[in-house]
Amino acid sequence: MSALDARRQWLVQRHAALLAALRVRRDAPSEIPVAASAGAPGNAPMGGSGAAAGASGRELSAPSARTALLIVGGVLVVVAALVFTVVSWGRLGIGGRAAVLLAVTACALALPRPLRRRQLTATAEASAAVGLALVLLDGYAARQAGLGGLDQVGTAGYWAVLTALTAVGAALYGWWQRLRLPLPVGFLMARLPGLLGTAALGGTTGDYATAVIATAAVDFAVLYALTARDAAGQAGFRERVAGERAATGLVTVARAVGGGWASLGGVLAVGYAVVAPSPGEVLRAWVPLGLLMLLGTALCRGFRTLSFALRAGGEGVAVVALIVAVGAGLRYVLPAGWAVVGYAAPAALLAAWAAVSCARSGRWAKPATSGPAGQKTGRPTGGPFVPPSRAAAAVGELVAASIALLLTGVVVVPELAHALIRPVVHGVALWGGGHPPQWSWQLATAPLVVLWLSAAALAVMAAQRARAVGDADRHTDRLANALRNAQAPAAVPAVLLLPVALGLPYGWVLAAAALASVAVAVDVVRRPAAALPPRLLVLAATGALALLWSSADRTAVLTVWGTFAASAAVLAHVLSATASPPAVRTTARVAGAFAVLALGVEAVASGATAGLPGQVTAFAVLAVAVAAAGAAAAWHRIPGRGQVATAVEGAGYALAAIALALTALHPDALSLALAVTGVAGLAVALRPDRRRAALVGTGLLIASSWVRLALAGVSAPEAYTLPITAAALVIGHRRRTGTPGTGSWPAYGAGLGATMLPSLAAMWSDENWVRPLLLGAAALLATVVGVRTRLQAPLIVGGGVLMLVGLHELAPTVVQVFGLLPRWVPVAAAGLLLLLLGATYEKRIDEARRLRDTVRSMT
Repeated sequence: MSALDARRQWLVQRHAALLAALRVRRDAPSEIPVAASAGAPGNAPMGGSGAAAGASGRELSAPSARTALLIVGGVLVVVAALVFTVVSWGRLGIGGRAAVLLAVTACALALPRPLRRRQLTATAEASAAVGLALVLLDGYAARQAGLGGLDQVGTAGYWAVLTALTAVGAALYGWWQRLRLPLPVGFLMARLPGLLGTAALGGTTGDYATAVIATAAVDFAVLYALTARDAAGQAGFRERVAGERAATGLVTVARAVGGGWASLGGVLAVGYAVVAPSPGEVLRAWVPLGLLMLLGTALCRGFRTLSFALRAGGEGVAVVALIVAVGAGLRYVLPAGWAVVGYAAPAALLAAWAAVSCARSGRWAKPATSGPAGQKTGRPTGGPFVPPSRAAAAVGELVAASIALLLTGVVVVPELAHALIRPVVHGVALWGGGHPPQWSWQLATAPLVVLWLSAAALAVMAAQRARAVGDADRHTDRLANALRNAQAPAAVPAVLLLPVALGLPYGWVLAAAALASVAVAVDVVRRPAAALPPRLLVLAATGALALLWSSADRTAVLTVWGTFAASAAVLAHVLSATASPPAVRTTARVAGAFAVLALGVEAVASGATAGLPGQVTAFAVLAVAVAAAGAAAAWHRIPGRGQVATAVEGAGYALAAIALALTALHPDALSLALAVTGVAGLAVALRPDRRRAALVGTGLLIASSWVRLALAGVSAPEAYTLPITAAALVIGHRRRTGTPGTGSWPAYGAGLGATMLPSLAAMWSDENWVRPLLLGAAALLATVVGVRTRLQAPLIVGGGVLMLVGLHELAPTVVQVFGLLPRWVPVAAAGLLLLLLGATYEKRIDEARRLRDTVRSMT
């Protein structure tokens, strides 16, 4: 019995497979048999089709050639019918005209059924396409002939009715005949009746939007009816269009076209509502907006088979329509200048409502993780936000409302930006040396309300997300952290600009910003590990605004920058503990560097306020740099403060460079600044880990002496530099012999450069031969010593100076020789040199690498 039952099941499966194969063969385009050779009928083997095609030289397969012939033939038939209708129409009577067109149309529409029986599916599709084109041509001819008084009907209205009937008829005809082409033709033609009917009635932009959205609604209703039959297991759409693949393709295209049409109608409706000139026009704009809301809601909650993104998008479209409808209505209720608030308020409320809905329904809750023994712990993970499938409505509402709120924020950005930078504009005129006029600081209330609404919506989203995933204290959820961090750019300007909107004086506004920044800094010091990123963003925002706004007054600059420098120094010292997390220590380094730079700005502002010239103010900046070096040394001795000390030291070096730049145009001040900086560099070199600073300090002192000699008009600098060189070389040699591992640059670099570089500079303006000879001899001696002792400093300094001396001596002769030679000789010589280098390129590269390695191996 078991064997018989297995045999019966196999026969049932075989029966179903054979029926499916017969259906596919019946509905699919039939292949045209291709003879293997002329005079030898028969089908070529399937495996050898490629070889046969290659042997016969065919570039198109039989189905492709057949399709091309059918397309060309159908186009020719339609063109012939059009020519007949336009040109030869008048030669026949009314009866003849009707008989010819109706006969041809009827034949074209009747042929697909017998053609399909003979398995000529593609030919049947082409005949149906020709028949549908002839139907439109019949309508055109009937109106041109005035049949039944059709010529008295308006053009737009007539074609609206005709296209509607043709669209419905094409769809029903394709369904009845089991053809693929008439269904999409009817679907696409259904775009026209609404537009043509609106044009016939003289509709406005709102009426066009209503027509377009209504057409999209009908599209999705038809799609829902078709797909519902298939979902219920009834014979329907898939069988009518000959297979699952064709049905899926048609449904996908129909959804795309319907969605695009609905989007177009939404754009028209939104544009019409936003610019509606009167309350009556706003009421008319509510019709397409309401229809769009219904369509979006139906797509989200009715089409369960749609993807998550499409359903969320439908709900988002409905939310946008609701926001625009409410905002357009409030535009005529709120005071002047508050129109943007009418759109921002519903957007913020809907965003908050969507966030609360996500949290209450558990749609933001994350799946529980597994514990050590494979048991679920129940704790949510901290991964990225992945919404469940049932959250399409809530996510669509949240995204759409957030985007709408963001767009309202973009609208008020120019006014907010003007209010934020208004003191800076006055400060530029103040510190630029002019006499700035009186200025006022004002801000309308509406932009500030939009900013407050944005900040409130972000706060609600962050709180609900943190509550839903259980991340109120640990701050490990990335989405919740991103929402918290996004509050700072909205909340800080909203709070600090409130006194401006209330009309308070400039001093009060600046004091509020400075106190807010100091309060946040104190909170960071007291609780360094609690939610650091959002508080750092608030600290940076409040501090930046306070510093920028202080530029409008000289006293304010001195007060605010000095206060912030002290606060940053305290913050750096407290946060730079050994056990602090990496983020806290990074904050400490930034705070330390900012404290030094803020004191530098304080020094510049003090000099400018006192009316001191720039070269004198530079020494105040240099004093801050020297003090920073001392503070860095002191901090470095404290355990755990090494990174902060490095940051402070680096900021001090930057200030020293700025101070030298301020004195660059004044040689007297430059010489003194170089001397002070050099002495400071030697002092820094007293630290065991900063021995190399001695080289920099020595170089700065030598540069200071050069500037001083140039100011004194000395033409023979060797009289002053040779004693320094001798002393430096002796000291360097003793250091090298007494301290093993000392390089040649710290030992001999400064001593060699102290004399050779000033002499080299004087040589180019000296026409005598003595200085080049002596300098060349000294450079040659240094080069030889460097080669013999394998020291970098004598070799590089001596070799470089020797090459420049040789160039100086040979330059006149080379110029004379080039003047005597024909002009083509230098070009030819350059070409030959390039050819030689190209031929021996690899060898030269190897030699250069060996030379580099040799120099690097020296001490």
